[in-house]
Amino acid sequence: MQFLTSELAQEMVERTMHILHKNINVMNADGVIIGSGERKRIGQKHDGARLVLTSGNSVEIDQEKSFRLKGVMPGINLPICFREQVVGVIGITGEPEDIRHHAELVKMAAELVLEQSFLLERVQWRQRIESEIVNQLISDSDVGDHQLKNRATWLGMELDKRRMAIIFQPVPSSEDTVHKMMHAIQYDKNEADLLGMTFLHELILLRQPIPEQNLKLVVEQLQRAMVRAVGRQVLVGVGTVADDMSLLPLSFQQAGDALRLGKVLDSDESIFFFESYQLESLFMKAGTAEEENRWTDFYKSLTQETELVHTLKVYIEEGGDLQRCVDRLYIHRNTLRYRLDKIQAITGKDPRHVKQLMELYMAQLISQLP
Repeated sequence: MQFLTSELAQEMVERTMHILHKNINVMNADGVIIGSGERKRIGQKHDGARLVLTSGNSVEIDQEKSFRLKGVMPGINLPICFREQVVGVIGITGEPEDIRHHAELVKMAAELVLEQSFLLERVQWRQRIESEIVNQLISDSDVGDHQLKNRATWLGMELDKRRMAIIFQPVPSSEDTVHKMMHAIQYDKNEADLLGMTFLHELILLRQPIPEQNLKLVVEQLQRAMVRAVGRQVLVGVGTVADDMSLLPLSFQQAGDALRLGKVLDSDESIFFFESYQLESLFMKAGTAEEENRWTDFYKSLTQETELVHTLKVYIEEGGDLQRCVDRLYIHRNTLRYRLDKIQAITGKDPRHVKQLMELYMAQLISQLP
């Protein structure tokens, strides 16, 4: 496995030179310069590094010795060790007497960069695997597959737990934004929670059940952490608790429905709970047959009457209470009655009739959804 890449070597060079103000070279396990403050030297063989790789010890090279070695200037070359293995060499250019007191610090800094890079790569690798598992759990594929369970067990994840799906959707969305959001809540989630990114660049948290009285507070805290991290709006859809992993696709669908409906019906809000949109979700599912049945055709003519559409919306939101409607619309009661009569004349549905009002509401909702 290649631990020391060219990119990492150059990062070591730039970090160290920023503090030390001496030229730094980093050589790989073949003694080739792969990072340097003098870019023209990259790709050259370094005999001093070969001596270090052979002996495993630091090598000091003064002016006289440098003449006898290829690609070498005066300085000190030290082994870069990782997991008790010499993986490369770091060299400081200068007279050994002048730079000796810096040598071990430079070596430690290089090894620390290498260790951090390795740990970060492991974290990112785990996050990728966890994302894959989350996407399988929320899909309609066979989540009972033994291979999926084995992968999760190998990572210390127990799939047979009660969880709820929560979707976090940044506006606008991008892969980089979602990665920042994942990092922002990495230490706020419980150990048994699962975190992943969908192909639509949404963040999915499969969260252990949260007591109802604390649910909104917990979700708000997670949302605030993400907003601080990405500097943009983050919308949230919350599904119900899935009693086992086979029901997680339903919880995920509920969270998605809550998001889709909440953005239309409560555009001033940013957190949407499925329990608040169960009726509308049923309406939405019924609307999937719209193209074949054309059952909402009665509403199409009304869409041209903006004033009547708004009046119907307020009438529905106020539960048919005439006084609250006229107060919101700043109109006389007789004007409201006239508009309701006109809605009935255009659509054939009387808003004052409960069943027909529900049909109007359903048609209006379907017309609003993207």
